[in-house]
Amino acid sequence: MPRHGAPRNGGIRRRVTRVCSAIATVAIAGLLALAVLLVVVPKVTGGMSLTVLTGSMEPGIAPGDMVVTKGITADNVDTLRKGDIITFLPFPDDPTLVTHRIVNVVALADGPGFVTRGDANNANDPWGPMTDTQIRGQVLYSVPKVGYLHEWVGESAPVIVAVAAGGLIVYAVVAFATSFRSARPTAPVELRR
Repeated sequence: MPRHGAPRNGGIRRRVTRVCSAIATVAIAGLLALAVLLVVVPKVTGGMSLTVLTGSMEPGIAPGDMVVTKGITADNVDTLRKGDIITFLPFPDDPTLVTHRIVNVVALADGPGFVTRGDANNANDPWGPMTDTQIRGQVLYSVPKVGYLHEWVGESAPVIVAVAAGGLIVYAVVAFATSFRSARPTAPVELRR
């Protein structure tokens, strides 16, 4: 005959398992969504994901946010308009990328030029109009504060995300399988009086 408290403990255990399974499912969905937003979309559009390091685009884009761009080349530079946010190399000998808003489009001898300014800045950028050879991408969207995590883990970020996602997937499969096992009907217990 089972102890009086056994069915109650089994019910609590099942509820805890369900809650843990739900948490794992949400975590997996979140990691997959982040992977799509920060890795897949930039690859498909020829762009990149970048961590914002300064406050020049606040309040819309803050330090620690990640911006995702689509690639811009000489073939599609004419799609850029005033108000678009672009990522560019202001100086040819410096690999530092800047992400600022286009505030004016001007005609240059070899095509359009884009005057830029950070949203938090009071003046246009001093380096002059950007050309297609300097522009690396147009910002599609930003993901708040994910850049801090990306900078903290550095180059091993894809490996950490893959391991974490794999671990959560394994956990979800095990939790799902054990829920079926515990849900199997059991033979009725005959109680003696």
